[in-house]
Amino acid sequence: MNKLVSLIKTDLNITFGISSLKYSIKNKKKRWTYIIFAAAMLSLIPSYIMMVRGLDQLYAAFRMMGQQSYFLMMGIMMSQFMIFFLGLLYAMSKYYFSSDTEQLLPLPIRPALIVGSKFTSLVISEYLVSLPIILPFILIFGIREYQSILYWLDSLLVIVLLPLLPLSIATILIMVFMKYTNIKSKKDLVRTIGALLFIFLVVFIQMKVNQIVSQGLMESESFLFDLARDAHLLVNKLGKAYPPAMWAVNSMVGAASGKGIQGILFYVAVSVIGTVIAVVLSEGLYLDGLIGNNESASRGKAIAIDDFNSSTRLRKPWLTLARKELTMLFKTPIYLMNSVGGVILVPILLVMSLFTSGSEIESIRVLLRNNEALVALGGAGMITILGMLNSVGVTTFSREGKNMWVQRTLPINPKDQIFGRVLASLAIQGMGAVILLVSISFVIPLSLTSATFILVTGAFGSILMTMLGMTIDILRPMREWTNPQQAMKQNINVLIGMGVTALLLGPTGLIIYNIQDMVPDIVILSGMPLLFMVLSLMDYRILHYLVARQLAELEE
Repeated sequence: MNKLVSLIKTDLNITFGISSLKYSIKNKKKRWTYIIFAAAMLSLIPSYIMMVRGLDQLYAAFRMMGQQSYFLMMGIMMSQFMIFFLGLLYAMSKYYFSSDTEQLLPLPIRPALIVGSKFTSLVISEYLVSLPIILPFILIFGIREYQSILYWLDSLLVIVLLPLLPLSIATILIMVFMKYTNIKSKKDLVRTIGALLFIFLVVFIQMKVNQIVSQGLMESESFLFDLARDAHLLVNKLGKAYPPAMWAVNSMVGAASGKGIQGILFYVAVSVIGTVIAVVLSEGLYLDGLIGNNESASRGKAIAIDDFNSSTRLRKPWLTLARKELTMLFKTPIYLMNSVGGVILVPILLVMSLFTSGSEIESIRVLLRNNEALVALGGAGMITILGMLNSVGVTTFSREGKNMWVQRTLPINPKDQIFGRVLASLAIQGMGAVILLVSISFVIPLSLTSATFILVTGAFGSILMTMLGMTIDILRPMREWTNPQQAMKQNINVLIGMGVTALLLGPTGLIIYNIQDMVPDIVILSGMPLLFMVLSLMDYRILHYLVARQLAELEE
């Protein structure tokens, strides 16, 4: 037990940088970074308030049908699905690509203890994801329904146990996956492609199950009668697809009844049992996948100096840097999943959600077909937003880590540093843009003008977002990290970048929405790329100065 507690403390310290945080707070020179972080978080509050208001209206709609309990179930299923989806990425990074694992392997520590400590750290990390999602559902239902103290106590227990089951499932799947994809020469490629396909499959199955269950409900001849007679009809019917969510809802809604007590007992039992199974299975699965992952590369064949000279050629510094960036992104599965994976997944999941929504897609097609300019703006806006959310620009210097000092020794001037890193981000964005256009074409046919606008405006917007992210990252690069995931998913710069994106694109979108009826579409469509271009040129001058200064300071 003492070993487990020590491992948990160490892992939490590494994951959240507690020691570094204490030092930074004492260091007055770094306090301004927390002010920027606080401002970025405050910029997200208006969007969050709008979301909560929308949920309140959704609750009112379910209350009119007498199905308020289904509102709670939506929140629980949404939270646990998000935990599971992110857990697949986090678990792979935490268990297999964390540098502290190499230090733990030689020690007399059982694999179950290593997995247990890392699992605990994952659970705490997932609270940061699940709480903003689940809390509005619980608070709205509890306040609107005037629930008793038992409801709030059961709700607290549900929240505490919320990440356990989805993370247990994610842990088992990742360990099985890593064990049986241990192909020495191409294991990283196989694992990355397999992980992407696996996520597609999981999301598709989940959407398809929801579609089948929903259609089954609506096709029932006595559906409306049953809906009015049974206040828990939707919860009980849809709970067949995922019983733990139904047990959690029953425990909160009927906290004082026998059904509520049964629900909380089942919910606690399946959460604890799932965690125990994941830890027990780790004894036989973890080391096999881990040892294969940490194998050193085989020695390459020696080549003659003439052959070497004939096979190499000089390239522009910015082009070489771009290739280096792309190689780093594609050869590190965690980087690839978080950057390329997001750019590819978002458009495809959007179309998958439409096609699994049944007959509703036809009405969506009609609505979008009648307003192609809005579709073009939306497509360009999505590419622009992904320019920051892909985390390529806002972590470009942080990914160098402790080796950032190497940049000062290379014959690459600040201009080439900027061009090369922006080009790497544009290459990633290019894949996402093509997939987005193909995805949109499955919903409505796009004219050549609209497709061109989406590509051109999205490119200018992506350049701006990448440069803004680089500006943030060069100001405070995260150089001390032990896990590749920390450089991207646990980097405060990413959150600051999201806040900057909201501050920039939020008011821009609001202005366009208010003037779209007064200004011709051609003016808006031509003004967007021009705006992005001007802002990019302004930020370039600032970024050029900052890169030159920061690299010069590394020499001191």
